[in-house]
Amino acid sequence: MAALKKIFLVDDDHNYNEMLKMHLSSKFNLEILTFSTGEDCIRNIDLSPDYIVLDYNLNSVKTEAANGIDILKKIKELKPEVYVLFLSGQDKIEVAVDTIKYGAYDYVVKNQSSFLRIENCLVNIHKNIRLQYLARAYRFATFFLGGILIAIIILAILLKIFGISAINPGWV
Repeated sequence: MAALKKIFLVDDDHNYNEMLKMHLSSKFNLEILTFSTGEDCIRNIDLSPDYIVLDYNLNSVKTEAANGIDILKKIKELKPEVYVLFLSGQDKIEVAVDTIKYGAYDYVVKNQSSFLRIENCLVNIHKNIRLQYLARAYRFATFFLGGILIAIIILAILLKIFGISAINPGWV
């Protein structure tokens, strides 16, 4: 049985975190952990999340808390393989570009459709992982079959050189 995928929800808005947790629980079989600060997320990064939904403004609980971009950089430094979905109430292209530049998989604006967007992002990540797996399997199969074909050609050439064939068996 495959291990349960783990997702961190990092948002200083407790109600938003809980609503998103309930929504994702109803759609996916995930282990969901919530954090109100980016620092809490970083302290628990050794729990090896597969995905992180990270808010941009994380300073309503602690005014000195790091913002989402700083936390994103730290996450990518510690666990570069983690898929980070960046979440923000800001609809600014500059912020979105910065988050992608620093390694976020996608940028989602908090609005009426943000839960659906996050859901779609998780589905797309899963599809992307599956396609990468299939591409690796295809490359392996291609090299393997190519190696067999080369071995058959070499064997046929050697049999011809040494006069061993079904038409003129050399051992008789």
